[in-house]
Amino acid sequence: MTNVATSGQMNWVGAWYAAPTRMLSATLSSRTLRQIVHLHAGGEQLRLRLSNRYGDGPVTLTSVSMGQALQSPVVRPGAQTVQFAGQPTVTLEPGQDVVSDPVSLRAEAFSDLAITFVLAQGESLTGHMFAQQTSYVSGPGVVTAIPAEATFFVYPLQTPSWWLITGIDVVPSAPLHAVVAFGSSTTDGFGSTPNANRRWPDYLAHRLRDAGETHFMSVLNAGIGGNQLTSSEVATGMPPFMFGEAGSKRLAWDALTQPGATDLIVHIGSNDLRIGVAGATLINAFQRVAQQARKTYRRVFGTTILPGGYPPEQVEQRRLVNTWLREQGQQWFDAIFDFATPLASPDDEAVLHPAYDSGDGIHPNDEGYRLMAEAVDINQLTGNPGREA
Repeated sequence: MTNVATSGQMNWVGAWYAAPTRMLSATLSSRTLRQIVHLHAGGEQLRLRLSNRYGDGPVTLTSVSMGQALQSPVVRPGAQTVQFAGQPTVTLEPGQDVVSDPVSLRAEAFSDLAITFVLAQGESLTGHMFAQQTSYVSGPGVVTAIPAEATFFVYPLQTPSWWLITGIDVVPSAPLHAVVAFGSSTTDGFGSTPNANRRWPDYLAHRLRDAGETHFMSVLNAGIGGNQLTSSEVATGMPPFMFGEAGSKRLAWDALTQPGATDLIVHIGSNDLRIGVAGATLINAFQRVAQQARKTYRRVFGTTILPGGYPPEQVEQRRLVNTWLREQGQQWFDAIFDFATPLASPDDEAVLHPAYDSGDGIHPNDEGYRLMAEAVDINQLTGNPGREA
């Protein structure tokens, strides 16, 4: 079964995604937000996805628009108003997700899109904490049409998170499939250069583009920093769901409902091991994820767990899981991509190679993320519909 969402005769494909989590209040009410996202697919029809999944009360957005980002908060002329059921204002009740009406706006793959709205009422408690992308917040009040040179003055505040926005879908000019990268902070891109789009799913998207038209797929990033596959346990004193609900639970909305998606790459489990989850428990969880995902996806892939940051007693548990993935994983997944071996220290396979370490011994740097993307055998992926002909 292929996960393809349609609206009338429009075949929508995800071009960008950010998995939602519970956020701490940033007192954004009555401010204008301009948020920057990087698209992995283009089209001339777009739609915006919003979520108040973790809100305590309703939120109302006004003056919603989308436009091509020129430089930081500056938007090119031609930004378009976004409506919801024909209305320029939308209210999201607690727990509600909303999809906008189609917007006529040409957007290219690998371009930046600016999403602007006024948070007119309510407080944003749903978002994506570690965006690796800078977005912009106005002072109190509504920001209306302003000259480009004044943009920096009316958006004096910066945020490293995305708020309320979860997805951009496009109607591509030619049929297109998407692959979803599902994981934790090393899929979210923690440790990569901010505003440079150097997460491993970004590098994979470029590889698929460079490989030619039949290989090209949109790549959707469903990573959440700190996420675990088997539970949502957090450290004492941390807010609940700070690092997302258990991957086995959020798979349903972060991976299995993505428009146009045919393939899934699962890269998760390091945080489970760090809190003491047994390797056998994690293996069973991988098997259940693979079984569940196969009901939606054509192809489902596993990956080995990266080295770095494990307590001594869990080093052997990681080795147990990775050995199972390499030797038996293909009984459950279509293929296993070995992310761990290229990033391991030559002196100790449980330690992240210093050349690929962002500095904390756990998260790769840009070059490490590039190597992870290189470990994906793109010939195993479904590719776009032209490849099937």
